[in-house]
Amino acid sequence: MKKLTLVLVLAVFSLSLIFAAGAYGMEIAVIPLSLGHPWWVRCEEGAQKAAEDLGIDIVFTAPEREDVARQLDFFNDQVNRGVDAIVLAAVDSEAMARPIADAIEKGIPVFGFDIGAPGTDIIWTASGWEPAQSGTNIGEGVAEDIGYSGKVAILTGGLGSPFLEKRQRAIEEALAEHPDIEMIGVFATDNDYELALSQSESILQAHPDLAGFASTVTTGVPAAVQAAVNAGMAGEVAVWGVALPLQNAEAVRNGWVNGALALDPAQMTYLGVLIAYNYLVDGSLPEAGQDFGWAGVPVTIPEDRTSYVPDTLLTPENVDIFDF
Repeated sequence: MKKLTLVLVLAVFSLSLIFAAGAYGMEIAVIPLSLGHPWWVRCEEGAQKAAEDLGIDIVFTAPEREDVARQLDFFNDQVNRGVDAIVLAAVDSEAMARPIADAIEKGIPVFGFDIGAPGTDIIWTASGWEPAQSGTNIGEGVAEDIGYSGKVAILTGGLGSPFLEKRQRAIEEALAEHPDIEMIGVFATDNDYELALSQSESILQAHPDLAGFASTVTTGVPAAVQAAVNAGMAGEVAVWGVALPLQNAEAVRNGWVNGALALDPAQMTYLGVLIAYNYLVDGSLPEAGQDFGWAGVPVTIPEDRTSYVPDTLLTPENVDIFDF
């Protein structure tokens, strides 16, 4: 009896080791738009971290440059190899629609990351900078930074973008919670840095008592910071918005911007791999409030089949780990 019990224990232990060693040899292919750019290099770091944490194999592969036909070749190669799942950022969603559907029919589930493949049969997408939540973060951040009192200017890209309008509304709603904050207007910059800089300088000239800027686009933060530097007000005007790390590293280190909210592509890709892994293991898909470990608790919108990793607030301590 003792011998039988020992055999059973050893069998269970062996099975657990096999699973932990690689989820029965699971292999997931991650296909970005291209290779080489620091953004995609950081994505690969996230994919490989997921592989290490899960004990699976990752194939991170793509053309050197963005090319629809070449990406399709890479995609088909992974399908023909029989990988367990594919996580894709499609150069052209329309061109990938049929291949994605065919792969899924063959039993290879396809997931998205970054821009994913909108309008296709892709099962779920891991992305970032969810417009409503990021807008709330920006609005609440700038409000706290200015002590819940003073004038705030909102910088956006082109007017008419539903995505940016959603983020803008969230900023406005967060600021409206504080009666001592005055929103002086929304200024369209067409997501052009020079135009954003010119507008920011004009705003500061017209409102030398401006307390803060809130930006819906990445060009707004460096433009607002530079305008404040030019006006001799660096660090005196709060600046919050979505931002790219390398573009704002000096301003973050100098304390000229406290609210640069970055999207860490490594966390985004890590999330995409985890979503694919969970689906392969037990058929589950993300639920609201679900914790994905290193990727945090994303904003999950089931009707969009998308989960967005939390924003990363850039600080002097973390800004130098990014190279994009």
